[in-house]
Amino acid sequence: MDGFTIPRIFLNLLIATKWTLILSLIAFIGGGVMGFVIALMRISAVKWLKAISWVYVEFFQGTPLLLQLFLAFFGLSVITGFNLSPLQAATVALTAYTSAFLAEIWRGSIQAVPEG
Repeated sequence: MDGFTIPRIFLNLLIATKWTLILSLIAFIGGGVMGFVIALMRISAVKWLKAISWVYVEFFQGTPLLLQLFLAFFGLSVITGFNLSPLQAATVALTAYTSAFLAEIWRGSIQAVPEG
């Protein structure tokens, strides 16, 4: 009988830690790039850019991350017609989630600096 053993549990925790670090790095880099672009859209003088970025931020900040992960994995395959791997779906969802929060942080930081 193959049951739970301490070495096996420890090995699984190490594997999970590796994937957590990889996904965190991907989400931070991708979210940083997208968040910067969205923050610039939020402070833009062009009304439709502001509107698109506002909807984006409100959607990703207003829905739970677990729902976004499910939508990325199950919903994108229905919409696009091809299946995403779990890593690809997690990358898309975590990058979008991170970028929405970073965009708002950076928008507030930019607008907090007085002109001149």
